[in-house]
Amino acid sequence: MEKAWAFYRRSTDKQELSISDQRRDCQEFAARQGWHIVREFEPVKGWGSGLTIDQDPSFKEMVRLAEAADHGIRYLVVYDVSRFGRLQPEDKIYWERRLKKQGGIQVVYVKDDFKNDGSIGDILTKVVKHSEAHQFSMKLSELTLRGAKSHSALGHHAGGKAPYGYDRLLIDATGNPVKVLAKGEWKESKLQRVILKPSPVEKPVVQGIFDAYDKGRGLHLIAEDLNRRSVPSPRGRHWSKTMVHYLLRNRTYLGECIYNKSSYKAYRRGEKGSLKNPKDQWVIKEQAYEPIIDKDLFMRVQAKFKTRPFVKGGSHHRPYLLSGLANCAHCGYKLMGWPKHGNGHTYLTYTCTGYHQRGRAVCRSFNVLSDDLEGTAVQAIRRHLSDPAWRENLKPLLRSAIEDNFGTNVESQIKRLQARLADVNRKIENIVEAVQAGRFSEALSATLQKLEAERNNVRQELAEAESRISESESIEILTEKALALADNFEHIWGKALTHDERKEILRKFIHQVNVEHSPNRIHATYWLYKVPLPSQMLTPRPNGFEAIHPWGQLRG
Repeated sequence: MEKAWAFYRRSTDKQELSISDQRRDCQEFAARQGWHIVREFEPVKGWGSGLTIDQDPSFKEMVRLAEAADHGIRYLVVYDVSRFGRLQPEDKIYWERRLKKQGGIQVVYVKDDFKNDGSIGDILTKVVKHSEAHQFSMKLSELTLRGAKSHSALGHHAGGKAPYGYDRLLIDATGNPVKVLAKGEWKESKLQRVILKPSPVEKPVVQGIFDAYDKGRGLHLIAEDLNRRSVPSPRGRHWSKTMVHYLLRNRTYLGECIYNKSSYKAYRRGEKGSLKNPKDQWVIKEQAYEPIIDKDLFMRVQAKFKTRPFVKGGSHHRPYLLSGLANCAHCGYKLMGWPKHGNGHTYLTYTCTGYHQRGRAVCRSFNVLSDDLEGTAVQAIRRHLSDPAWRENLKPLLRSAIEDNFGTNVESQIKRLQARLADVNRKIENIVEAVQAGRFSEALSATLQKLEAERNNVRQELAEAESRISESESIEILTEKALALADNFEHIWGKALTHDERKEILRKFIHQVNVEHSPNRIHATYWLYKVPLPSQMLTPRPNGFEAIHPWGQLRG
């Protein structure tokens, strides 16, 4: 009995039965052919857009396995051409040919009358079917956007979560209310519509935020007060001044419906470009909903923003080596660098992001000198490297890592890259021949550009792999050299390194720092990697080095 794989896809998470229906028909088809489906693939999220299915991790894994040796698979069973994706016809045919040539796997469609005999008629039928699937998806996208714009212009909610302060109210075709939709509920009929209605629970919160800011209370104090009173935030955790700022700028609270400010289609396809649409493409409907805030109060708040500019956190360069690695054990937020001033000096310290951005309801105030926290980190690494048992435990991990980077795995990678490069070169030659024969089109030009970019990437990967194998020595010699580098830690750290270089060295050794704090004691636990190399097989030590210091708060 021949072995086969199956690939299923649904376009949205609303198509609950789509995958099960495809599975039933594909398995029945395979049984009639005398095939046994040994593995099934579907998008990682359970659903995926047909226009970007080739970017899905599950699809990529299927291709990778197909190109591996000795898989014994002859067929990939797919319900129809649209379930294999709605890519451009040449892209879809490319994936079919790649699976066939590189993996020996033929794509078979259950619900399409293909003979799969390689005849001209069969090839033309496939091209037409693929083109129809792609055009259907593009047309459906245009119709969906047009419909959403039309409904937004009428004041209907065009989809997604309701803004904080509003509930989604379902109305019937005559405009009469049906019910307030809970999370995960959607309209049941195409004749029904959804509008926004002020939430009796969240509306007073929004009004209170606007009143507090209008009376001169700052963003941080407003967020701290909301957290102290345990008011649920839009994201379900804690309020921050960024959330408060966004809420105060939202014109939805005037009852306005604004749609099509952003577009994510090009972003999902992997294309670069602005996510923001020009203002002339926005759909704005005033007085679409019952307002929560009157216009005078809203405009007073906007005027205050001009005199109190809101500054988001920036990437200011400060010499904090453990930023991003150190966590507060009390609230779980990251520690941030915080300069303290006192006695005519500036002290570089770490403090809790939870306290500074969300207030006392989340965490308490504390500061720890950066020299103390970072100096103890270096001491932890030194103790780690001086442990005699560490070297013996390190050797098998190093041998495995070196084998992956310089051994037979690289040779296999070179063969795969060479085959891939030859395949790309053949495709480019075919397109050039088509252009020379007068069959030029924009689609061919776009495909040629993609193939040339892919060829450059493959050449670069191949050159890197060949350089690694040409520089390879015996595994034992490389292992000893790696151990010697660890012995030189003191010499390397003592050099005149830049801040970024020191930060990178610490990240090779330290996975995480947890800081517990009380009014008179700070306890830091350092979690170190077994091996100071960036590899997926390296895991933190379950009992990291601990350091206890009586660092108190700095008062300035």
